[in-house]
Amino acid sequence: MARQDMRKVEMMVMSAEARDRVTDVLEQENIDFAVSDQTADADDSAIVIFTLPAGEVEWIQDEVDESLVDINAGKDVYTVVSDPEAVVSPRLDIREQHGVMESEGPERISRDELHSTAADMLPDLTIYSILTAIAAIVATSGVLLNSLSVLVGSMVIAPLIGPPMATSVSTVLDDEHLFARAAEHQIVGGVLAIVAATAFAYFAKVTALVPKGINVAQTLQLSNYSSPTFLLITVAIGAGIAGAISLSTSGSVELVGVMMAAALVPPIGVMGVGIAWGRPMAVVGSGAVVLVNMLSINLGSIISLWYLGYHPKAWTNLRSTRSTILRRVLVLILMIGSLALVLSSLATEGGLSRIFGV
Repeated sequence: MARQDMRKVEMMVMSAEARDRVTDVLEQENIDFAVSDQTADADDSAIVIFTLPAGEVEWIQDEVDESLVDINAGKDVYTVVSDPEAVVSPRLDIREQHGVMESEGPERISRDELHSTAADMLPDLTIYSILTAIAAIVATSGVLLNSLSVLVGSMVIAPLIGPPMATSVSTVLDDEHLFARAAEHQIVGGVLAIVAATAFAYFAKVTALVPKGINVAQTLQLSNYSSPTFLLITVAIGAGIAGAISLSTSGSVELVGVMMAAALVPPIGVMGVGIAWGRPMAVVGSGAVVLVNMLSINLGSIISLWYLGYHPKAWTNLRSTRSTILRRVLVLILMIGSLALVLSSLATEGGLSRIFGV
């Protein structure tokens, strides 16, 4: 039998006491394992190797951690989790027949693997900024060309899924450092995208790269700020939920990233064109759409990850993490609600005048 939802776990234990506790846990749970003493200190240290379904890694890690508490040996264990292409063995049939490989709850990866994956999805800020700016310029070209195919291309190259997922994971797992990095990526990337889109649109205007007879009003109809606000929020929250589920179940996140980019990149292109051509309605409306979608993506992914059972490893931090999540969720809801009111006003004639008095 072959299974593809397995993880190879290697625990490097640096003391004899820790090695005994780890092997005791695995024997108690009827998990096949191998021990190698090919280490620098073969008398005390060893490497314990075993395979598990992805959904059971966190459970075993918690069991091992609890067994090491009373001997204060938690720092004596290094755990490496890898994703093999497949695990093939007739013993998998036997283990399933005895219920050894049956998981409780949703089949999801461990919190440590989730944290590592989310952190890896956060690229270098310089690279992220460059790719985001390029995507914004391509989107602006698509708006000026009135070409949906070019807009789709800008969505594909936009690296937008990493920061929202890292923000959500860091929120539910109480990692303030990762949260700060992810938030910085979202803010800096968003600002640079708008600047790049505006600069390119203005350059295209003053250098006559765009025909003077272009119907800007028709071109700016690519913006969806006049669409029903509820539907815009539904799309963005759906993207956040899909991203969280894909990330936590080892699913494909690339297509979900395109979905997120579809909610963010075209409005940024419209903003650039609107600023260059002096169309405040399109600028304010598209800006509100970008913010609503960005906040809704974060909201949907945070709620989904918490619902899937992700929380800090230390239960002593659980209460403070719940307070942090509740506070951030309430802030997101209030901001989304305020922006939704702006969009609702813009969707009606004279909305901009009522908002800004212009």
